[in-house]
Amino acid sequence: MEDIRGLLNDVSNLNVFASSLLENGTDDYYLDDNTLRNMSETDQGMYLWKKNYPAIDLSGDWYNGYRAVMTVNVALEAIDRIKTGAESEKKTMRGEALFTRALVHYCEAQVYTEIGQVGADAKPGIPIRLTSDYSVVSQRGTVAENVSAIFKDLNEALDLLPETALSKVKPTKAAAYALLSRIYLSFNQYELAEKYADEALKLYRKVTDLNTLDLESMSPFPINHDEIIYAVYGVTGNLLLQNSANVNRELYEQYVDNDLRKSAYFYDKGNGHIGLKGNYPGTFSTLFFGLTTDEVLLISAECAARKGNLNKAAERLNNLLIYKWRLGSYSPITFSDKEAAIGEILNERRKELIFRGLRWSDIKRLNREQGREIVLQRKDDAGNVIAELPPNDSRYYYLIPDEVIRQTGMEQNIR
Repeated sequence: MEDIRGLLNDVSNLNVFASSLLENGTDDYYLDDNTLRNMSETDQGMYLWKKNYPAIDLSGDWYNGYRAVMTVNVALEAIDRIKTGAESEKKTMRGEALFTRALVHYCEAQVYTEIGQVGADAKPGIPIRLTSDYSVVSQRGTVAENVSAIFKDLNEALDLLPETALSKVKPTKAAAYALLSRIYLSFNQYELAEKYADEALKLYRKVTDLNTLDLESMSPFPINHDEIIYAVYGVTGNLLLQNSANVNRELYEQYVDNDLRKSAYFYDKGNGHIGLKGNYPGTFSTLFFGLTTDEVLLISAECAARKGNLNKAAERLNNLLIYKWRLGSYSPITFSDKEAAIGEILNERRKELIFRGLRWSDIKRLNREQGREIVLQRKDDAGNVIAELPPNDSRYYYLIPDEVIRQTGMEQNIR
């Protein structure tokens, strides 16, 4: 039992696996010309959404996730074999392992497959690893098989996980509900997304009050602050390094002066660019991709607005924003128009959850809605468009690392 618990306590493995590819292609940042010139051909290719680029430096993005899956598979097999130990502890450990496997598989599918896309059920998915046996060669299933496996693990985990945990790096029932809500939102299944968001909020709804933080600090967020439901991190990657990535200027200017996120999240680089400072891990080598109350409140608000429950939508949004503005300066929002409410909530979602690994899936789901499609553009220092990514393009799905293709013979994505 102690050995199994040791495996599941490996935070550097099980809580640091998310791929920076969840952010690399978004419109929340840009590179200046000089920085782009000095990037590798691989990084340039990803930044400019090229159809083909050398997929040679990306094995970490793939292997970090599947290393975590291997670890929890070892733990699950050991739990099934062991005949001693408290059943309650075995139940909790099994829930933790299943939750992690579901989360990793979902994150990998977001990067490499058309998961959530209409008509994509038979398209190639990611390998779903259910065994620790190295001799079983990884092969791609279908997107439908991916979805089925993810929900199977997550729903079983929901029944096994405790309502509370001693650490933010341990999943709970609230985390499972929050993840279900995130997944259904990315699938445009808004009724179910709202259902699970509200279930999560019944169990956990603390919001971090920015008025209580030292906003002058370059790391204003405590590592385990109130808003975090479950902590997951990812290695930043070259494109998103603090000295490389500049925050989208149009997005930055949407934060008014009394909005404390403007000070908590960003800093002036002094060279005409804005940088990100308010990273939840408190370090610039990793990004936070975990589950939080602010995300869940925004999901509940958006889904309520989509079905016309504007009072609930406003209440959820106000419950968040009152803690994000300077004390005494926030005036509660009211909605009278459904489309305006959805637009406002989507805008606040982008502002609140910047660099959290969610914008990429948001763009993909909004591209499936008539009237909300997003055409992405990259521009040079002179403002000329140098790359464009239209809605629903095959380039939304990254190339699998060449090394993985060589070792397994699995099918490469066609971009």
